[in-house]
Amino acid sequence: MNTRVAFCSACDRDVQILITDAPVQDAQAPVGDAEIVCLDIGDRCTGNLCPVGAVSSSAMMVRLVRSGARALVQPLVKAECEVCARVTDHIIVSPVYATCADCGTTVGRDDLVLALGRDG
Repeated sequence: MNTRVAFCSACDRDVQILITDAPVQDAQAPVGDAEIVCLDIGDRCTGNLCPVGAVSSSAMMVRLVRSGARALVQPLVKAECEVCARVTDHIIVSPVYATCADCGTTVGRDDLVLALGRDG
């Protein structure tokens, strides 16, 4: 992974971006390419489409979570992850989506099965 500076036309300033490493395995099925991740995504973003990565702001937030590049100051909930088969932290990445902090799976917030604490 390497970081660079790019100009963002949505917020009219230079932003830090991360270019993730491409998968190294030689798979028969498509495994995806390197992705651009904006490290400055947040309150200063405008619009529904990030011009740096050509994805929605919630998709960019998912990329940031999956990259593990920066600690996020995002709301967390404890919920059951179907992929991990256990209760994990889920990061709220948009009003309608949450992403598992362990495996990176994104699910609709309506589909989350919240783990209740000792206070129920």
